[in-house]
This record gives sequence, C-alpha cells and structure tokens, in this order.
Amino acid sequence: MTRGGRHRAWTTREVAFLIDAAGRLPLRTICKRLGRSESAVESMASKLNRSGEHLTLKCWSSRLVWCNECATWRTGIDDKTGRCRVCTMREQLRGREDACSRELAIMTPEQRLVYERTEAQRRTRKALERPQKRGSCPMSRYERSKAEERYLIDLEEWEYRTLRLRYDAAKTRLRRMREKTGRNPRKGRPPSPSESRI
Repeated sequence: MTRGGRHRAWTTREVAFLIDAAGRLPLRTICKRLGRSESAVESMASKLNRSGEHLTLKCWSSRLVWCNECATWRTGIDDKTGRCRVCTMREQLRGREDACSRELAIMTPEQRLVYERTEAQRRTRKALERPQKRGSCPMSRYERSKAEERYLIDLEEWEYRTLRLRYDAAKTRLRRMREKTGRNPRKGRPPSPSESRI
C-alpha cells in the first residue's frame, strides 16, 4: 500500500525483475530498485509462488573463492602461492612424475625389465566416484545456488583426492625404481652402474 491507502499495481516489467532478482539480490536491494516496501515485495513473491513460480527472497551468499590458475571456484586459495589445493597437488604430482621419468631413463635395460615385470603384477586402485549434479527439479534460485556450491565443494574434494591417490602411487613407484637401481639421493652419491644391483 502507498500513502493514502491506494494500491499501486505491479507492472509486467516489475514482476519480471522480481522473478529475475529473487534469490540473487538481497531483499533490501530489490525493494530499493522497485521503489516498494518489503511487505509489498514479499506479498507479490508469495502470490507468484502460488501461481507456480519457485521464488524465495533469501539470497545465497557463496563462501567460494576464484582460483585464477584452474579458473574454478574453490573453497580456499593459498595466500603465498595464489593456488587452490587442487592446483598445488597437480603441481606436486607433475614433480613426482618427472622424477619417475628421470629415474626410468637412468635404469639399465636389465633393471628396467625387472621393474616392468614387477609393476605389471601390481593392481591399480579403484577410481573414486565423481560427484553428480542434482537433477533439474523445480527449486528456487536460493536452493539452486546452494546446491551448486555444494556440488563445487564435492567436486573439489573428488579432484583433490583423485590427484592425491595418483601422487601417492607415483611416490611409491619412484621408491621402487630407486630400490631397483640402488639409488637414494638422500644418502649421498648415486652408485655407478657397475655398483648398482638389479
């Protein structure tokens, strides 16, 4: 109601704005843009819900932050590196895989043959199941935003754990390679080819 008790009718444009802004903009901002009171906006939202719209005036405030390296919303970014934990783990995995490649390159043909035989007998771990997005059922923008954030958090956790499994596997592979060559960079100089045992 406006002053004097006269009701100002809603225009098609105002209703379209309300449908678009509900759950995306705070109620105070919607009221200011429409020049209407909170009770008037809440009343119209309620009326639209009865006619089949799925509106809520609650606005979801995301806790996620943007990672420039992988161009994805993440739960956190390291202040020193500017990377999310997935990017950090991806970089660590790359380092381990490079170390495995270097180790493989210095193996003698006999050492490589023994290593490849033993590796072929090992089983790979079962892959983690990727999280699925919720099916498209009628929901408000608030519920949709909340579900989208939950999905992104679950996806980040899945990516991190998948990379972590690969990192641990590469670390174990590197250790086994060094056992075959008798090399251990932490214990002084590597043995010469004549000193190394298969």
